[in-house]
Amino acid sequence: MKLLVIVALCLVAIAAAYPSDIVDFELDNQEQEQEGQAGKAVDGEYSWVAPDGTEYYVKYVADHLGYRVVESNAVPSSNGAGYEGEEDDD
Repeated sequence: MKLLVIVALCLVAIAAAYPSDIVDFELDNQEQEQEGQAGKAVDGEYSWVAPDGTEYYVKYVADHLGYRVVESNAVPSSNGAGYEGEEDDD
């Protein structure tokens, strides 16, 4: 009997520690999925279809270091390559 209780408690602990779906929905032109432990650390992705038919997506991580985009075709590159900013004519 003790062994059965110990095994059951171990299974509950494993299930509680395993990342779970926090958000998971899909609509006609957008979807979002997020897994992890709410308030601790999550990773997820969301996507949408623009009016011109282009599909955009963002994959991210949010944890004690903040929100970070891991991969995306919607966020401009942060390395500055190809950036043509406006010049100040003062």
